[in-house]
Amino acid sequence: MVLLLAVFGFRLFPQQDVTVLTSGQSYRVSATFDTQSEALTAADIELNPGDRVLLGTGGRHTSLAVQRARPIVVDADGRAVEVRTQATTISGALADAGIDLRPGDRVYLDGQLATARGPLFGASYASRNVISPGPVTAGAQTGAVRVAIVRARPVTVVVDTLPVETASAAADVQGLLADLGLTVLDGDLVRPPLATPITAGMTVRLAKARTVSVKVDGKDQLLYTQANTVADVLRLLAIELGPEDTVDPAPATYLSNGLTITIVLTRQVEEEVRIQIAAQTVTETDPTLAAGQVRVIPGVPGERVTKFMVTYRNGAEVSRSEISGGGVVREPVPTRQVTGTRPSPAPSRPTLNAPGYTGAYKTKMTVVTTWYNAAGGAYERGDPNYGRTATGAIVDYGICAVDRNVIPLGTRFYVPDYGMCLAADTGSAIQGNIVDLGFPESAGNVGWGRRTSEIYIVD
Repeated sequence: MVLLLAVFGFRLFPQQDVTVLTSGQSYRVSATFDTQSEALTAADIELNPGDRVLLGTGGRHTSLAVQRARPIVVDADGRAVEVRTQATTISGALADAGIDLRPGDRVYLDGQLATARGPLFGASYASRNVISPGPVTAGAQTGAVRVAIVRARPVTVVVDTLPVETASAAADVQGLLADLGLTVLDGDLVRPPLATPITAGMTVRLAKARTVSVKVDGKDQLLYTQANTVADVLRLLAIELGPEDTVDPAPATYLSNGLTITIVLTRQVEEEVRIQIAAQTVTETDPTLAAGQVRVIPGVPGERVTKFMVTYRNGAEVSRSEISGGGVVREPVPTRQVTGTRPSPAPSRPTLNAPGYTGAYKTKMTVVTTWYNAAGGAYERGDPNYGRTATGAIVDYGICAVDRNVIPLGTRFYVPDYGMCLAADTGSAIQGNIVDLGFPESAGNVGWGRRTSEIYIVD
């Protein structure tokens, strides 16, 4: 009889195969009457508050998925609320915890500033251990996500004369102004100071400075200032107007953004002008030098100072008068051109008999010859040293420029079709076997050109 009842019951209430999914694992169990309860019991799964069970059936096979609620701790209004939630956003979790957000409140997720619509799980944070703003909760669930609410406090912000009623969760005045999109620049006045903590009902005053353009002596500058009038700007710039000075607009004018202030000053300044005194050239003889040998000792220009009283108006000179002039502060040292007078020994060298020179010479050299005059020298016309050579001598017929590494300065030599020449000058273009023949500027274009010449080194 029992066997018949068992067979009859099996046919009336057949067993179902149930697949249970939870926390990434699956279990295959059987159930007969209460599919959910029997399947969870068979899979040894216990439901916690907030967990959700989804059931799907199809013939003899049933699927059962367990969605676990996750623990969160919400710190708000001086208390901590622990709740388990299926919510995926911060706002959903706060709704499950029965906590409303108010305008201006700030939300922190695990210590990081977040938005109410942001994800509750799966975001990456710098640290999961950062302590959120708000009270510290004792006995919070291990591994629980922490949400902290910082409530906005009512404050009044007065920008210049415009009051703005707002609520802010900022920690200090600087954060409050930043929340309002207000930038504090140098010159702005903030009361209380930026680092002052925000308290409910406090009033913050921000006085923005004004930007004005100031033109002094023709030069423009921008000022960002709390000054109220043009007279305040004059005091700020330490400008005292004299009887001939002007300012536009008038000193009593109140400042407005973009105002242009033009200040025209008349000033008298004592100036010194220093002028070089050219060094003259003196000739000397030296019996210790061989006859005809020349040594040039460069001089040093002198200097005189003239003082002027100069009047400037609006940055431009309008008059100049000499108040003391011509005072020599450094006397010039003349250039010395020393010629030897010691008689030469009997010639044991080859001799040359040519127009302009008859006598002995040391050696013969092949060079490229060019020509120049004072206009091709190192100094511009009008300069006190115009026409002066590297040794101090003045460019003239018989003065030549050489490469001192090839022909030493002071060497005398004979150039066919030119005559005797003294190596007394150098030049950046005179390199190697090149000799630049000097001519007086009055000779004009001598037509020498560029020639290859055999020169004779005399001494």
